[in-house]
Amino acid sequence: MIDLKNLSSIPESPGVYLMKGMQGKIIYIGKAANLKKRVVSYFSKDASGEPRTERLVRKIEIIDFIITNNEIDALILEANLIKLHKPQFNVKFRDDKKYPFIKVTLKEKYPRIFQTRIINKDGSLYLGPYTDVKAVKRVIKMGRKIFPVRTCGKRIPKTDCLDYHIGLCSAPCISLISQDEYRRAVNNLIKFLNGKHAYLQQELEEQMKRNSDQLHFEKAQVIKDRLFALKKIQNKQKVVLPRKLDIDIIAIAQDKSDYCIVVDEVRDGMLIYQHHYFLKGMSNTEEAIETFLTGYYGEKQFIPQEIITDTLPNNKSMIEQWLMIRGKHPVKIIKNAKKEKHALLSMANKNADLLLKNFIAKKDEQKVSRSVLDLQKYLKLKIAPLRIEAFDVSNIMGEFAVGSSVLFVNGKPIKSGYLHYSIRAVKGINDVAMIKEVITRRLNRIIKLKQDIPDLFLVDGGEGQLKASLSVMKQLGFKFPVIGIAKKYENIYMQGRKVVCLPGDSPALKLLKAIRDESHRFAIQYYRKLHTKSLSSSILDNLRGIGSEKKKRLIKHFGSVKKLRTA
Repeated sequence: MIDLKNLSSIPESPGVYLMKGMQGKIIYIGKAANLKKRVVSYFSKDASGEPRTERLVRKIEIIDFIITNNEIDALILEANLIKLHKPQFNVKFRDDKKYPFIKVTLKEKYPRIFQTRIINKDGSLYLGPYTDVKAVKRVIKMGRKIFPVRTCGKRIPKTDCLDYHIGLCSAPCISLISQDEYRRAVNNLIKFLNGKHAYLQQELEEQMKRNSDQLHFEKAQVIKDRLFALKKIQNKQKVVLPRKLDIDIIAIAQDKSDYCIVVDEVRDGMLIYQHHYFLKGMSNTEEAIETFLTGYYGEKQFIPQEIITDTLPNNKSMIEQWLMIRGKHPVKIIKNAKKEKHALLSMANKNADLLLKNFIAKKDEQKVSRSVLDLQKYLKLKIAPLRIEAFDVSNIMGEFAVGSSVLFVNGKPIKSGYLHYSIRAVKGINDVAMIKEVITRRLNRIIKLKQDIPDLFLVDGGEGQLKASLSVMKQLGFKFPVIGIAKKYENIYMQGRKVVCLPGDSPALKLLKAIRDESHRFAIQYYRKLHTKSLSSSILDNLRGIGSEKKKRLIKHFGSVKKLRTA
């Protein structure tokens, strides 16, 4: 473990470094041929101009490192650790969402196939990731029409289902297929999903002939139907190479710090799938390709023998060694492809350019609002407060005390992030203690659910509420800006600064008032709900055996609770 004040003690060896933020949480994992040189570079003047690096460096508390024998071992360890910890600042090829995989539960007696977004170390086969959810469902259904495999629960039911009757399952549940036959179907389905259609066609033709020669005409007919379905799918696929090769075509497009990478999967000479991913914050296309290759093929269970690209990664030979270890066969990364391969790469490049243009256009629509940037300027915040959470409490003479938190992202309310609280620990009138309770519960929820840390907390109140909030944050290990806003003069209180007064017509003040008022409205709404509910209760609610229906009948019979008391 290295303190940031003691970077000179980092060894000049190959290895992996783990940058940790608050509470020891890993926020970035990297590899290096020289750990000391690489880690120190993050704190140099050259790195300070890159916003993503600046945000990372601001959050680093300590740095751990693991020494390895060589750089290839560091690359393998880095890929495994990233997959395990999923750090915040490591590049994710998911465009803010988890893409689906196809899962085959190989460890089960009768394996299942289904779509999943979660990878577990359970011995299952995971194919993907796929960027098109509909395509995943479609390819599973096509595969099951040729090789019927179950999709039901882990426990095999005792009766057949609709899937058997429409030809999508071979019904191991009622013993219509042996375990060996079922396993063959599963293995063939995996080959189908990997694009090995020519191999399967030959195998099915041999099976059909063998069954026909043995006078098993019904089985031969079933295989013939599957062969027909396979050929029908093959006819829809475009043959792009004269030879039956397995290659990946990888194209990259760049616009400043944004990158789009397109992957075309060619199996048995046919283009079977195209993926695309967006990256951000790389220094150049060479670094982007290197980062992508290690991340993408770190999750792949099938790696082709050739990868065609017009941008070679940094450390090409090292990555080829790593791919050979992962794929268990030699893998070449080729730049100067010819003829058909070059044509495929040109097509992929055009797709990458178009996808990136559309991505940039969409991103421009979501640029940081003027009010958020204005707020950053007046409050002198290091980063724009895109994610703001605001807190308020409401009560009458200490009764029915409630709190609220509302969420604004880029200046707009996100209703799904609103929360309300019934005050539990505070008795009587004490707004400061109530705010402290609400802040404590909110921060504990962030820790428990591993939620995004906000850029700014806003509490309704002055110095007392601000100090209470800061004490809780210090206790729980949080470090991000908090402000208090007083109602009377719209004064803003911040730690270590004099009272801030924003211009009355500034977008920043309008935003803060809108957020504070929304938090107040939400708290009042919850208070009124509880208060109204209490008014509708009566002495009958405290009697055992008296339910809501019986209560209604008694009040209807006697006319009122008062008359019931005197009856």
